Amino acid sequence: MSKQLKIRKIFILAVNIILIIMEALGLWLMTELYKSNSLHPLGWLKYYTQLSNIFSMLAAFIVALYTARDLLKSTDNTPKWVRIVKFSSACCLTETFLVTMFVLAPMGMMGGFMPLMFEGPNLFHHTLCPLISLTSLCLLEKGEKITFRHSVYSMIPTLIYGVVSVTLNVLKIWHGPYPFLYVYEQPFYMSIIWAVVVLGGAFLITLAVKALANLSLKNKKES
Repeated sequence: MSKQLKIRKIFILAVNIILIIMEALGLWLMTELYKSNSLHPLGWLKYYTQLSNIFSMLAAFIVALYTARDLLKSTDNTPKWVRIVKFSSACCLTETFLVTMFVLAPMGMMGGFMPLMFEGPNLFHHTLCPLISLTSLCLLEKGEKITFRHSVYSMIPTLIYGVVSVTLNVLKIWHGPYPFLYVYEQPFYMSIIWAVVVLGGAFLITLAVKALANLSLKNKKES
């Protein structure tokens, strides 16, 4: 292992450990917030934001584990699937960041932009963790090229959440938790429009993240 690669691996390990800590801290703060409001301490599990951050924490743990192994053995043998898992989690967090900033905040949800992006657990789950995850994927965690097929795979968590959340809203087990999931408070055609906009936007985000990750990989090879 070259000195340059070793330094990059150390940065990858450090950044992903920091990401794990931030994710865990955000989840703890969210649990305490629910307790303080006399709500079920795990009631936040119905939110895409928290689920995507749990996914990100697991992905960061996997990356950290394989990176530590490479450092101990002085090798560069992190499997491709690790990069794809991290890519998928970064896409989910980027969706969370952009939807919060450009959809939920303008709707005035939870008080608007400042509380949604910078207060309590939101600082970690809506802002810091998405930005750190995306930056690490694109600038540090070099690997094999991410393909269109991988972008399709990365949509699976979002599709699963969408199907489950809509079904639970139709069955009146859940209410929301996002305004565009209020199936009984809007015309049927609006639910269809929201589905197309949210899922279509999510897929465009995965393609953009793919392009950024592959662009940084191309730049590395040319340097």
